[in-house]
Amino acid sequence: MKRLLLVILLGVIAALTAYYIVRQHPAAVPSTIANLLPADTALFIHMPDAERNRDAWHRTDLYQLYSERTVQDFLQKPKSRFPEKGPVKEAWHDSASLRMRNAFLATNNFDSLRLVGGFEFRCQEKEVENVIERWKSRLLTKAPGTERSSADYEKHHIDILSGGRFTFASTIAGHQFLAAATEEDLKALLDRVDGRTKTPALDSDANFRAAMKQMPADYAWMFYLQPKQLAQKLATLRAQSGRALRSDQQTMLERIQSFSHAMVFDGGKIRDIGFAAMPRLAETKLERTTLTLAPADTLLYCAFMANMQQQFEWALEPAGAGSMGAPLQLISNALSSAGVTKEDWKAAFGDEISGMAAWPANAKLPNAVLTVAVRDSARARKIAGAIASSSGWQKSSRNNAEYYSAPTSGVLAAVSPTLAVSDRLLAVGLDAASVDRVVTQAPPGNGLSASENFRAASKLVPEPQQMFAYIDLAALYSRLDATLRPILQMSAAFVPSLSERFDPNKLPPTDVITKHLSSVVASQSYVDGGYRSESAGTITMGQAGIAAGAAYVGAMIFQQHQQKGASPFAAPALASPSPSMAQPLPTP
Repeated sequence: MKRLLLVILLGVIAALTAYYIVRQHPAAVPSTIANLLPADTALFIHMPDAERNRDAWHRTDLYQLYSERTVQDFLQKPKSRFPEKGPVKEAWHDSASLRMRNAFLATNNFDSLRLVGGFEFRCQEKEVENVIERWKSRLLTKAPGTERSSADYEKHHIDILSGGRFTFASTIAGHQFLAAATEEDLKALLDRVDGRTKTPALDSDANFRAAMKQMPADYAWMFYLQPKQLAQKLATLRAQSGRALRSDQQTMLERIQSFSHAMVFDGGKIRDIGFAAMPRLAETKLERTTLTLAPADTLLYCAFMANMQQQFEWALEPAGAGSMGAPLQLISNALSSAGVTKEDWKAAFGDEISGMAAWPANAKLPNAVLTVAVRDSARARKIAGAIASSSGWQKSSRNNAEYYSAPTSGVLAAVSPTLAVSDRLLAVGLDAASVDRVVTQAPPGNGLSASENFRAASKLVPEPQQMFAYIDLAALYSRLDATLRPILQMSAAFVPSLSERFDPNKLPPTDVITKHLSSVVASQSYVDGGYRSESAGTITMGQAGIAAGAAYVGAMIFQQHQQKGASPFAAPALASPSPSMAQPLPTP
């Protein structure tokens, strides 16, 4: 009996030890799938459990926002424009019935993009066969001329669809559906599934294992990229165009040994983790010295490390052709005339760059300021003066700093670009008042760093060494709503085509939206031979960037609709668009 208790006790200790190790090193190599892929795999995408992801998504703040009654009322008209049934919706419902696990997509050749993929299913094989057959029938319908054949390989039956430009070979092996873009690649995949291939697999590759150590074990999806092939292709293209680099030079892509990225559903929040294995670019670490200068109502704050000599070397070199060629040439000429050298630039500025933006309630536009740390005040003033003089900016002095104001164009009266150089920093802002606040250094204790919202958000990510970013999503939406809601409502009254797409009067109340929006935060540090970044919030920093891009595209479409229709401020008699108004906007 004592021996049995001892065995149980040792088993419990071993289990607890294993749990502790997993928690300390949470990245579990997805060996069940990576073991099926060759060691030279260049791209690998993995989704462990689609059903679990769906349940986790329903618990997020973003889904709770989507489920709000007023949000659904607003979306009713836009959603009505889409067909109730379609191939995308049908495929989505079909995939849900398969209860997928370990879905993956991979390739080891970017030239021909020879993809392999598959998934495990947790339903009856007959149901899988029916779903796959429906997918193939749709493909045959949309690709006339596609021929269907079959082949037997070992104990497997392979179904092959081949057209003029593509081949799709697939089979069911046990509880796995496997497919490939060529019959040969599917056979190679089956050899690994059946254990006939003994050559090294992806899970034995050192770069892959190092990358997976930085990935969380509970990710919703993950992708791994080995950019060596892409770097070689770019080097070949540069050589063919006569722009080959010296042997001691490398592009950023050539420095990256591997890149991996994963997304996690973390309760109500979403979390992104990225890792780029590469040599360290700079030894200096982020200090966030300007954090105390950010006011309490700051919507956005970011700080990052940059090699100033490398990042701004273009300013001291002859400018090339292109839309920015003339302005850059003016700057280059001004710096050369002032006797500014690369050594001057390196000595003048630090490697930390920061930016902050606020949007006061009485302001039409947000104010933003970009700052660079100053090491040598005399050289920094010399460089700033040379650049400002090349653009005709006016100089003035106050607050122990030199100010340069851009000539007013009359296009945007609310925007007055201003540059200031003090003994501590160089600041560039959209208006003089914002730059003044940074230069005069507001007293600590009442700024962003003292905000409970900011402090709580900062704890969601590791302490930054290379980059930090923060967005107050709720405050940003509130200001956007207050600014754009009246414009949308007025525009819809004069542009019927907009009213057909959505009803501005059904826009949800601001508080219904903001109660689901938490701050977004991101940080980056150099750890274990690479740059590891992490972001968390209602959405992540990358997703916020995608949303901003989509909003920009939407604004461009909105403007084009206004040009094609009547101006919201024009009299009804002038409703027909003029030829000049119908001209497309220039490409941004």
